[in-house]
Amino acid sequence: MDALEQIKPALYVSGVSCQFGKTKALDNLSATVQAGQIVGLLGRNGAGKSTLLRIISAQLKPDAGKTFIFGKKTGAADALGKLCLIGDSADFGGLSNMKALFYVCEGLYPAWDNAYAQMLMRRFDLPEKKKLKGFSRGMKTAALLITGLASGAPLTVFDEPSLGLDAVMRERFYDTLLEDKQKNPGRTFILSTHLIDEVARTLDYAILIDAGSLLYEGPVSDLTALYLSISGADEAVKHAANGHTIMKEEKTAGSVILHLKLKHAEDAGHIMADNDIRCASMSLQRLFVLLVEEKEAARCAGNA
Repeated sequence: MDALEQIKPALYVSGVSCQFGKTKALDNLSATVQAGQIVGLLGRNGAGKSTLLRIISAQLKPDAGKTFIFGKKTGAADALGKLCLIGDSADFGGLSNMKALFYVCEGLYPAWDNAYAQMLMRRFDLPEKKKLKGFSRGMKTAALLITGLASGAPLTVFDEPSLGLDAVMRERFYDTLLEDKQKNPGRTFILSTHLIDEVARTLDYAILIDAGSLLYEGPVSDLTALYLSISGADEAVKHAANGHTIMKEEKTAGSVILHLKLKHAEDAGHIMADNDIRCASMSLQRLFVLLVEEKEAARCAGNA
């Protein structure tokens, strides 16, 4: 990747809308993915994630808005040449085995690394000569993941990457992804999934969407800085929360739990120093649930 590409966003989505009949799959969605990050495109099933991926890979034209890959409009040859999109279903066509798959990939991806692909095949315990049509669901998924990793594409996207994988192979994939990112810091990866907690440890940046619109976009590290859950006696907890946004309140026997959006990042340290309350950083999945609930509550209030 040249220096100019590193300056431009790996993916820029501007005001994208897409509707199927009466269903709005995407509603004026905008987001930016900077180069050199592992990014989570996160949301519930039906949130619009796969529709967005079809648009950035030029399989679908949006009703409104534009998308760009390294500054080039989606669909242009020099944009698609920098993209590798690994879908959530395996269709190997008439290819017989992994050797044949690698041969085709070598012609498709300019930066294909065959030695790396061979190593990954051994790491994921895939046979080179076994017929692909005889692969299990998990083996087919592993074959797709290998293709994405070994493609060397500057922007590599995995749609629901862990479907069919057992726990060992899931963790092996995420470990391998982090290794690849260390060796190739200029590469950009997008993980599109509804399994938020599973991918959280790998992410630098998160784009949370629901019902086709943006809920949150930002570095995962901001979660620790700006969102906090506190618990303890009612009076102490309410005092600590003063001046901050209470996203949700929960009550247990003799204790109150408040999920907060802090006014300033540095406020977390002051709250944590209070011995009368207990504090916990908010997980990415917990934040997603709270943002969805907040959005649904606002919609209900507007319709009342």
